[in-house]
Amino acid sequence: MDLVRVFSLAVCIAFAALSSHAWADVADKKPIRLEQSTQHLELHSYSEVLLTNKRSQLSQVQAMQGWTTNWNTAPMGENQAMWVRFSFEHIDNKRNNYFVVVGNPSINFLDAYILDEKNRILESYLVGAKREITQRPFSHRNFVLPLTLDENQLVSVYLRIRDDGPSTVALDLWSENALIAEEQFRLAFIGVISGALAILFFYFLITYVILRSPTRFWFAIANASLLMLFLNINGVVTQLTGLGAYSAHISSLLIAITIFTAAKVSHNLLVAVPIYWRFISYMMAIALVVVAPTLNSYWQIIVASALTAAAVLLHLLLALIYHHREHPLANRLYIFGWLIISAISMLNVSLYLSGAVLPVDYDLISSFLVMTGVLLIAVAIESHEQNIIRVQHTHQQTALADLRQFYDLFKNSAEGLYTSTIDGKLVTTNPAMCQLFGFENEAQMLAEVQDTSQLYANPQQRDGLLNEIFDKGMVLGREIKGIRRDASEFWFCISVQLTRNGDDEFFFGSIFDVTEKKQSSISLEYLATHDSLTGVYNRREFEQKLRDGIRRAKQLKQDLTLLYMDLDQFKVVNDTCGHKAGDVLIKQLSQILSDVVAGKGVLARLGGDEFGVILEAENTKSAHLLASQVLNVVKEFRFVWENRMFTTGISIGLVDWHDGAETPEQLMSMADGACYVAKEQGRNRLHVYSASDHKMQRYESELKWVSQINQALENDHFVLYYQHYYPLSKVNDGYHYEILLRMVGPDGEIVPPAAFLPSAERYGLTAQIDKWVIQNTFKWLSSKPAHLAKLERCNINLSGHSLADNDLKMHLLSGFEKYNIPHHKICFEITESMAIVKMEETLRFINTFRKLGCTFALDDFGSGFSSYSYLKNLPVNCVKIDGSFVRDLLIDPVDMAMVCSIKDVAKAMSMTTVAEFVESKEIMVELGKIGVDFAQGYGVAKPAPLENFVPCKTIN
Repeated sequence: MDLVRVFSLAVCIAFAALSSHAWADVADKKPIRLEQSTQHLELHSYSEVLLTNKRSQLSQVQAMQGWTTNWNTAPMGENQAMWVRFSFEHIDNKRNNYFVVVGNPSINFLDAYILDEKNRILESYLVGAKREITQRPFSHRNFVLPLTLDENQLVSVYLRIRDDGPSTVALDLWSENALIAEEQFRLAFIGVISGALAILFFYFLITYVILRSPTRFWFAIANASLLMLFLNINGVVTQLTGLGAYSAHISSLLIAITIFTAAKVSHNLLVAVPIYWRFISYMMAIALVVVAPTLNSYWQIIVASALTAAAVLLHLLLALIYHHREHPLANRLYIFGWLIISAISMLNVSLYLSGAVLPVDYDLISSFLVMTGVLLIAVAIESHEQNIIRVQHTHQQTALADLRQFYDLFKNSAEGLYTSTIDGKLVTTNPAMCQLFGFENEAQMLAEVQDTSQLYANPQQRDGLLNEIFDKGMVLGREIKGIRRDASEFWFCISVQLTRNGDDEFFFGSIFDVTEKKQSSISLEYLATHDSLTGVYNRREFEQKLRDGIRRAKQLKQDLTLLYMDLDQFKVVNDTCGHKAGDVLIKQLSQILSDVVAGKGVLARLGGDEFGVILEAENTKSAHLLASQVLNVVKEFRFVWENRMFTTGISIGLVDWHDGAETPEQLMSMADGACYVAKEQGRNRLHVYSASDHKMQRYESELKWVSQINQALENDHFVLYYQHYYPLSKVNDGYHYEILLRMVGPDGEIVPPAAFLPSAERYGLTAQIDKWVIQNTFKWLSSKPAHLAKLERCNINLSGHSLADNDLKMHLLSGFEKYNIPHHKICFEITESMAIVKMEETLRFINTFRKLGCTFALDDFGSGFSSYSYLKNLPVNCVKIDGSFVRDLLIDPVDMAMVCSIKDVAKAMSMTTVAEFVESKEIMVELGKIGVDFAQGYGVAKPAPLENFVPCKTIN
């Protein structure tokens, strides 16, 4: 059987179901007339068949009825045999040799009997796939039975067939010459097909060895398995090896190999075939190998056909779905090849299993078409591989172009680039690298630099660099001091990466000069830690060193002392001679202080005229002695500027570290407090911090209030209060009250202003407090339009510091506009003492806001000196009589006279008067008699939160 049978056994189970036909009794056929011209007869149509028990003998069969010309291809039972008979009438006048050829080499047992006209056995042959090949008359791939006929002889031929496969038998009668010619043609045909498959096998195997393409390898194995399958089905394997008994098993194994290798080819040829499709493809082949040995020949053919049909259809489907869209020619050839193989195989399997006898020419054509499909797949593989090679070639060209570009970049790079071995031997350098280290060219540098550690000012730095590279795989932007060929030093920035080339490891690095940047960085680092005027440490670095010193004191249980020094008379020099002279004074004194402190502690400039010294360990024992030396040298120093001489002094606060001081800020605050006390005690002296010192306690209390004030400003922990003004001479036309301020303490308690305002004034926080009061008062009034409409006047206190604050003026102007507050409804109260001290600032502030319609009141009038003389120069609208004169008005005639005097002067200047601290109805009545306009105090109304505003009640 030709190549078609290879695929015919394996593709189309759908056409394998055949119906059984009833055996019909027919009359004996007439003998086949053989003439001299007879060369070939197809005996299938001349034959009669009979299905019997396998033990039936020839004599029994001859007498049996039921012979029929209808062939049944269904497999015989285990105890059945099929008899075939036909007869010849030789009408030639000479003896001729003929041959009956049974064209199914896989028949298990074939018994042939040749009888004469008297039913005498002339010759018998016992052959079959499960019998020794030596029993055959001829060593042939099929069963060839010789038939010698004398002149005018009549013979009958009986064939008994026992087989477990399909009962498909091709019977032919050949003359000797015709058989030789046919055999030559068949052998040539088998040789061509086998040769083509062998060529494909060796071609793709050899090209696999060269190209290492998995597709080529698996296609070579597929061709090898197809070749062996083709030879086995055509009986060549049995003819050569005598393994006819295992022909079906060999075919199943070869079909399984073909399915598996075809799957591998498809998966390599297609794009991204999912893993589950791959698994299904492989399982088809494995299933055939596992199941086939347990089945008879017929069911082996059925199972092999089913699995192969599924595999062929699956690969065709995969080829349609997962083909390479960029390789259209290879895709079309591959798909077309599978279509041809599928169509021809399905057709031939159906014809074979149906028992149809096909002409020789049909076998030739179908085999040619199948081989064409195999060749198309081979061409598709070749086209696919060529496309891959073309793509690889393109990638190689691109890689070469990139390599050339990289080489150009390497040679022309402004950065120094190099490659070295692990042990430090240079391999390549670019011109920039050579120039950077002072070499003329690469050859000179490679010859003179035996180890890259020669390029480091400190060769040990390379070892640290290597450790980091081996740990992280690379180093980026490390700044190192290098050494040039002429031994000059410079700074370079290096980045190195560890690369591998096969089994070898190399360092690839880039270097560029950062000397100028490094010098600038060093300068910036110096400026960041040192005072630019004096050259000693600045405050930031001093605090860091103090923090480190405290940590060491804790860990090592050692002493630490801090000196806080403030120059005396520095402001006199600054105001008299200018800031330039002040800078010179600071520089000269810092040099003197450096000489005294040198080798004993750390000196730093903390502010304009403030210095600090840190003493640690043994040096703390001489802290008092060092402070005394500083006092003496500064006292003896004389500063001369433009023929003018100045003496200076210095106040020093000393504090020893103890466990209570956890941070540098705490320790410096203690030292600053001690320095403050030294200034209060007369300046130019040393004061040692003591927690039990009442002066220090007062100072620390003030600092505590400063902290709370700042927190209140930041977190809105202030609360607005109000206190009514009660009219004494007319009916009240609207709301008239003074805005007061309270603070919410840490525990939620209400803190009166007398507790925190002195500290606020001392440390310059009153302007910020005034801004908060104005902002929140205006905001509250704006949110209460009905209240604002009834408001006659709202008095707001301003401190003396606020009057000279330009930011406060802008804040006020912006507040009036933002919250739409009428100017005439706001009255600003300023204290008499601050107005007198800052007369010019007060007048400028009053004039600015009087033009807009605001009014002003002079608070605590009478408590200062020369009040009447200053009152004439202050354009205020109201005078508030100090409460010290009002409180004892009824029992002290002097107080009565003072109140009457202030009232008369105010009336003369058209100013209204307000009496403070009115605590009883009697005092209020007396003030009304005197002619005072308004009363304010607990006797009128107590201060209350503004948020809970209640109109003033009439007092009867």
